[in-house]
Amino acid sequence: MRYEIKGPTLVIEGEFEAISSGINGGRMPVNYLINHHVQQDFNHNRPKDYLGKLTDSLIITKPYFGLLTAVSMDNLQVIRNDYLTTFVTAGITHPSGFRIHEAGTINIILVMERNLSEGAMAGAIITATEAKGLALLEMGYDFLGTTTDAVIVAYEKQPGDYMDYAGPYTEIGKKITLAVIEGVKQGIN
Repeated sequence: MRYEIKGPTLVIEGEFEAISSGINGGRMPVNYLINHHVQQDFNHNRPKDYLGKLTDSLIITKPYFGLLTAVSMDNLQVIRNDYLTTFVTAGITHPSGFRIHEAGTINIILVMERNLSEGAMAGAIITATEAKGLALLEMGYDFLGTTTDAVIVAYEKQPGDYMDYAGPYTEIGKKITLAVIEGVKQGIN
């Protein structure tokens, strides 16, 4: 895995198996994971087309997963913990409908140097989402996320077995929880 920030865009490159709740989401092998900063008043009705033009300009080819955020890449939090690298951009300008507040987007990208089963990939999304909500509650907010939050979980095939689970009581789940809480808190403060 290699990553760099190209202007307003985080580009993570590798040969990943990944799952995403963001643009072009789903589960598939991808070569790029992208988190791109857009202006606060961004209102593009075809985000896939917007992302396609962006990736063309960066000479990024399909397949890729992409996320958009109103949070500047200057605020990107990168947390490295053993075989897990967590990338978080966190802003709270558009809280979820569970609460009405003046509250961006919280995007989380988890890249692992361990093989994950499909169940573990899905479990990692749940664990990251729970950790994000916990971080917000610990910070005194009364909402668990924003309307545009997204998560990508990716790994590059490694020698060895697959992790079958990524819930909060597993080793990887504990790493995810701690990294996401740290990333969200540092990103919002």
